[in-house]
Amino acid sequence: MTEDFALADLPGSGADRPPGERGSLHLADAAVARILEGAALACEGTAKSKRPKAKATVKHGRIWARLDVGVAWPGPVSATARDLTARVRAEAARITGYDVVALDVGVHLVDAPEQAPRRVR
Repeated sequence: MTEDFALADLPGSGADRPPGERGSLHLADAAVARILEGAALACEGTAKSKRPKAKATVKHGRIWARLDVGVAWPGPVSATARDLTARVRAEAARITGYDVVALDVGVHLVDAPEQAPRRVR
């Protein structure tokens, strides 16, 4: 008869130590930038035709970032930018566990694609 076990169950692998003593996690700048871009893309009002682009610097558990986002025009650009900034900050902090010290958001207006009138055959 065999027992199910994981490598983490072996002595000295870390599972036998308290969480505070197990080490730390460091996220690369590029990984944090992708998290910011994904959070921006999920926000309402962002133009799907122009992907968000982010640059991030991570030091000592803090994030400094620049995010360029296309926002559909016509629309409530100011409200969309405020909502987008708040959501991206919150989502980045939630996913990474890091403090977002600075987030500069550049908004680019993008024409919303006009929907062709439906034709009945």
